[in-house]
Amino acid sequence: METIECRREQQLPCALIDCVTEAVSSTFASIYGREPQKKDNGSAEVVGDGVLGIISLVGALQCSIVLGLPRETAKAVTAKFAGFEIDYEGPDMGDVVGELANVVAGDAAGRLESRGIKADLSLPTVARGNDVEMIQQGNTTSRLVHFECTGGSFWVKISAETQAGARN
Repeated sequence: METIECRREQQLPCALIDCVTEAVSSTFASIYGREPQKKDNGSAEVVGDGVLGIISLVGALQCSIVLGLPRETAKAVTAKFAGFEIDYEGPDMGDVVGELANVVAGDAAGRLESRGIKADLSLPTVARGNDVEMIQQGNTTSRLVHFECTGGSFWVKISAETQAGARN
């Protein structure tokens, strides 16, 4: 899947991309003491063996945020976030990744609201497995942003309806 540049014609609102990437940077900076580094965006969005934390934002725009953590990154990040080691195969992994996705999405929603875009959060959904891929529906567009932090590499996929009411 190609990374979509920020343009006006049926693309993601720039405000959405900015708010989500700023929220990711802020959240991971609070966990690790420094912001993660954005990496060159590749085309892969399959997490391999890993965990996906998924949250929808509804309101002035309809969108979703998917946090993709490969296994080793998930283990490192959740241990640092929770303050103790989390069993990758256990149910707590889903709880912690869901909460991490919730923190990122909540921060993004607050940033959107400060720009006049109201967005409410859904409950988080978490998927764990091998080669889990989020398939986008035809009326949505997305942007994939790759990051590297002390705990490893991860990505965030931001998807929204192409007819969304949000403005740049």
